Amino acid sequence: MIYIFNRIIFAGKSGFPGRSVRLNLRHRKKTNYNILSFLIKFNKPLTISFFIFLSGFLFIYCSTAPVHEKQRSAVTTEDLIQPEQAPAAEAEKAVSENMSPAAQTVPEVYIPDLRNINSILNLEYPRDRLGGIFWREKDFNSTVYLSFDDGPNMNLMKGNEGFQTISDSILDTLKVHNIKAVFFINGQNLEFAVPAERDELKRVLMRMINEGHLIGNHSYNHHNLARGIYADGMNDREDIAREFNMTQAGLNDILEFVYPLVLVRPPYAEPGRSNELDLWLQSEQQYLISLQFDSYDYAFKADGNWNEVRLLERMEELLDEQPEGGVLLLHELESTAAILPGYIDKIITEKGFTTGKMEDLLIKKYGR
Repeated sequence: MIYIFNRIIFAGKSGFPGRSVRLNLRHRKKTNYNILSFLIKFNKPLTISFFIFLSGFLFIYCSTAPVHEKQRSAVTTEDLIQPEQAPAAEAEKAVSENMSPAAQTVPEVYIPDLRNINSILNLEYPRDRLGGIFWREKDFNSTVYLSFDDGPNMNLMKGNEGFQTISDSILDTLKVHNIKAVFFINGQNLEFAVPAERDELKRVLMRMINEGHLIGNHSYNHHNLARGIYADGMNDREDIAREFNMTQAGLNDILEFVYPLVLVRPPYAEPGRSNELDLWLQSEQQYLISLQFDSYDYAFKADGNWNEVRLLERMEELLDEQPEGGVLLLHELESTAAILPGYIDKIITEKGFTTGKMEDLLIKKYGR
């Protein structure tokens, strides 16, 4: 057999010539082997089932396909809430429902009364030492100065007019007795998850300011600064600065203006002091506010040794030991909010003490 061009020549028994077969390679008919042709030709029942399945699939797909951009205007705002946003919306609704009546009527515009903090800023800060009120001081003229640590406390407690925040309950008591206090806040308590929580924080903080109270800095995370925040003895001053600066920044963000936190109480008060802390406060011209009386309110247990009766007895003992008066340490706790009227009526007032303003005490000490 010989292949010449497009022709195959089959030779005879004795050689050429023989018959030939032409190869039509260019116009050879091609066979279609796709699945649809196969089904139609060989299995019609299977073909019908296939088309029914395909129609069902297309119907389901078109029904659940995303809305086209041109149809977006017909979608409601509720439909546009993404799954990850839904819990936040629910949380905001829950916060709103649990607010006290006063909290649900938040004014749109706040005008802060900053006269008391400005009176402190106008003082001449000591040039060669740390300014403040220290625990060894005695000259208070039988006056008690109330201070509250670890706020603001936005947890709810039952009050005379329904549920209200613990901070509001304390403010209500102070308002009834016409007493001004200093609230030393923690930066972590200024954190919020939804806008409604932010509005609540702003309302409480503005209430503190406009009812004549002072706000002080109690650090961000409540670390014992005397031990070093990370217990490594390194960069302590930078760590201390960060703790207080973060709280200042958080307050600025909530209030939407700068309220200078020039009054400082380190966590754990005197045991939380260190040389690095004092030097930083002095460099920033901030006042350290220590204490003369520790109320022990943080140890409260209704059925324990430090119940309400025992705490009131302790306050009475403390005032008997130091009739000159001084700064009283309290905390923004539910138990403290409940006991506070007893502290004021049964102990401070009955013993002949008066209550004073921190700005007046600082003016007396550092005024020109």
